[in-house]
Amino acid sequence: MKRKSYFTLLVISVFAAVILASCGTTKEVSPKEEVTKESPKEEKKETPKKEPDEPADVRFARKLQEYLDRNDLRGAIAFFAQMPKELEDKIDLKLLLGALYYSDAQYDNAVDVANGVLAIDANNIDAMELLSMCARAKGDKNAYKAAADKILLVDPYNASVNIQKAEDYALNKRYKLALNSYRNALKGDANNTDALFGFAQMSYFLDDDKTAENYLNKVLVLDPKNAPALAYLAKIAYGEENYYRATKLIKQAIEIDSNTYDFWMDYGTYLRYQGKFEEAAKCWEKAVTLDPSYFLAYAYLAGNYDDLGKFDLALENYHKVIETNPKYFYAYESTAILEYHAGNYKNAVAYFSKANSYSSNYSYALMIAASYMKMNDSLNAKKILAAQLKNMEKGSVEYDMVRFFYDTYSRNAEASLKQKIDKELNSNKRGKMLFYMGLYYELMGANEMAVEYYAKVTSMSAPMFFEFRIAEWGMKNESNS
Repeated sequence: MKRKSYFTLLVISVFAAVILASCGTTKEVSPKEEVTKESPKEEKKETPKKEPDEPADVRFARKLQEYLDRNDLRGAIAFFAQMPKELEDKIDLKLLLGALYYSDAQYDNAVDVANGVLAIDANNIDAMELLSMCARAKGDKNAYKAAADKILLVDPYNASVNIQKAEDYALNKRYKLALNSYRNALKGDANNTDALFGFAQMSYFLDDDKTAENYLNKVLVLDPKNAPALAYLAKIAYGEENYYRATKLIKQAIEIDSNTYDFWMDYGTYLRYQGKFEEAAKCWEKAVTLDPSYFLAYAYLAGNYDDLGKFDLALENYHKVIETNPKYFYAYESTAILEYHAGNYKNAVAYFSKANSYSSNYSYALMIAASYMKMNDSLNAKKILAAQLKNMEKGSVEYDMVRFFYDTYSRNAEASLKQKIDKELNSNKRGKMLFYMGLYYELMGANEMAVEYYAKVTSMSAPMFFEFRIAEWGMKNESNS
């Protein structure tokens, strides 16, 4: 959509300039007409000259320009009904009308205009481009391909068509093909900022930051206020861990265009990496105001508030993530953990169950069972555990842990399980097992044993399991009880 509006404004301004230039006339002064100095004694009384009537084409173009200056597309289109008869065959005016139709999404009318021009001039590239753009906008792949191929036969380095092809490749993540199409566009128009930016963007996606930076700077030479170019230079600086430069560049982009969601998302990220968590949150909150229906800003806010220990705000934003993107399954686990921490065990069951539906995991089953046990609902706890045991390998430490929660307490089972945990070499698996031993003791009211096992978990370095956080909270709670 952004490219369409940009192209349309370009077409309109170019055509308007052509019309006004072709319609205007300049009168050269001949040597005989040069004014010579007259002596004061010979002063002559000047008679007012009658201004010549403005030609019809100039008058029409000037009035049309007024509509374009106001961006009144409908008014400009309607004004064509007043076109003087002697202008009806002007191809530039026909193409301008077609561009206006295209800009107003009246694609069928634009196609009619383009075909009319081609009936007069079969090789008119502007008309062919208009056809290809209309077909693309309408989603008519066959018509678009036919129109684009016809243009490339006549003009293989046509900037507009090669840019359109590149954008299609990029949408399908075929970045190398997109890069090549942008390269062809630049062969046809070396100073086309769309092509320069596209080439830079594809280079960035292909991890060629040096080339990307080079082409982004070319864009800025031609268009110093190109906000996307500044934003991508910021991304490159961020990748180099130069957060100060990244922040400076994205702020410049935002000064030019403060209504782009991605700019505020990036701004927040760069601030966060400088430890400015509160300022980062304000950036992501701004992104939310720009598009409340998109989940990403909520996810960033949730993680940020979670890190700050503002769990109520984190939970609020995790709920918004799920509301705006129910398929974003990562949010269910985090939401479940915070609901459990808040003592909302019924909600914890719901969210752990949802997480388990996306990724079956014995850990989720144990946390669901623990939540039921916190609500004194041992019947549902056993149902969950029994169902989980059917899908586990007997004799594994994980199976024994789930069985330990399911069965009535057995000293022999406890001793056997502890031995298996002590022999476990995988640190993450061992850490999880230590956590669930602590959780079991907490549920049984054995606070000292719970704190002992939670302490073993929290002493681990770089743990990679979600239960670590619950162990920290559990140790704190049990120590204070």
